[in-house]
Amino acid sequence: MASKIKIKVIDKESNFRLWLPAIPFWLITFLSSLALKLKPIILKNADNLDEESKMLFEVLDSNILKELIYELKVNGKFDLVDVSTGDGTTVKISIL
Repeated sequence: MASKIKIKVIDKESNFRLWLPAIPFWLITFLSSLALKLKPIILKNADNLDEESKMLFEVLDSNILKELIYELKVNGKFDLVDVSTGDGTTVKISIL
């Protein structure tokens, strides 16, 4: 059973690099539950979000997030996203 997620993004054109170390799922669960508690404040102050994004954020709840994390964990280790383009951009999200 997987227990962590690792994210790596490299965009050579804009010289943007993002490497997030292996983050345990318990920390993701904790941070997402914290964000859900702040959801009313976020929605109130999110003027730049389009209506579809606001609607999706409104229906998002802890049960959906727990189910998503559970499904990622039970499928074991795999690459969720592994994309490389010709200009040197790389995005890789791995479940460890």
